[in-house]
Amino acid sequence: MVLFIMLWAAIFTVVGIIIGTQNGNTMVNVSLLNWTFHNVSLTLVLIETFAIGIIFTIIVALIDEIRLKNRLWRSQREIKSLKEELSALRNLPIEEVSEAESIKEEEEEQEEKHKENDKEIK
Repeated sequence: MVLFIMLWAAIFTVVGIIIGTQNGNTMVNVSLLNWTFHNVSLTLVLIETFAIGIIFTIIVALIDEIRLKNRLWRSQREIKSLKEELSALRNLPIEEVSEAESIKEEEEEQEEKHKENDKEIK
């Protein structure tokens, strides 16, 4: 993949050099917001535009990279927490698990009773 990117960069560089040398004597007027620049070399305008594009792309890529690193860090922290919880659950004695299940069943029965009472009231 790096070779592919380098190949495209080399092709764009060669094309840019060819365009720049062929249009070296071409002068243009550039209007940017409220400013107007007269008799600026077209080659200079192309190089500056290319450089601004590179800088903008690098900034966007860095912001995206920071977001991805942050998401990866949070995911790794969550995985570690879940592994610790799983390990703790594996080490529980069987009796405690059955007690926890009975407590859960009792809670579910109480919720059902509350729902029935609510229906009777309505």
